[in-house]
Amino acid sequence: MLLALFVLFVFWSNSFHAIAYFRRELGVSSGSLVMLRYGPVVPFCLAWCLWRRRETRELLARHFRRVALMALCMIPGYNLALNWGQLRVAPATASLLIATNPVFTLLLALAFLGERARATKLIGMGVAFLGVYLLVQTQQAAFGRTYLPYALVVLLAPLSWAIATVAGKAISRETDPLLLTFAATGLGSLPFLIGLAAGMEGTHATLAGLTWLGWVALAHLTILCTIVGFAVWFWALRRLQASTAAAFVFLNPPLTALFGYLWHTERFHWSTAVYGGVTLAGVALSAGVLRRARR
Repeated sequence: MLLALFVLFVFWSNSFHAIAYFRRELGVSSGSLVMLRYGPVVPFCLAWCLWRRRETRELLARHFRRVALMALCMIPGYNLALNWGQLRVAPATASLLIATNPVFTLLLALAFLGERARATKLIGMGVAFLGVYLLVQTQQAAFGRTYLPYALVVLLAPLSWAIATVAGKAISRETDPLLLTFAATGLGSLPFLIGLAAGMEGTHATLAGLTWLGWVALAHLTILCTIVGFAVWFWALRRLQASTAAAFVFLNPPLTALFGYLWHTERFHWSTAVYGGVTLAGVALSAGVLRRARR
């Protein structure tokens, strides 16, 4: 079980390098990359929902608006922001910014779900945002002024995922979370399947020009990180304590940095380690991971 989760985060940490490859090396646009990655996912999601068609009908009949909001945030919201920002933001830094998702989720839960937070969680939220601020400011000085807008756009990705999390929280109590995820993913990916089939933004030319490395990167994003990744994640969540599963999230940034060193896809910058550590410490406090682990 734990080995499966570790392998999953090896896959997910490498997704940042695959995105950087398409954006920087091949010059693929943000929208085109979403079409290439999520267009092929639709048939699988459709098959899963048809297999569970009674539960799917009930889900959409009762909660279509929430599922649609999740679909909008999970697919175009999250991925367009991440893909666009990674044109300039290094994979390791992008993974650190994505790791702030629990902080945004807590912030939205306090605002819209009426949840209450302990002082440690609020302190953790402040520490996490301080770490992000110092990280972005330092790297802007090192990489140039044009770096800042790309980093800020990447931050829209964890915000989008947090919105989807809050929107789906009430639904997940009465339906299978995996079915909910695949229903929202299929719905959000449908426009990109249509765009892929029509060859919008040069997707057909991109596919025709892919080398073996490009096909491996695309299969990694579509099959391993999306279809297999979601299935393994929810399979693990059903069998492990939430704190145990959540702890694996903190593997993403160091694994991304490690593979960046191995693949020679990014230059190491001291701020990624120093301020990244501050950010992750704040995320751990705000998510209550340490407190749950002690219990």
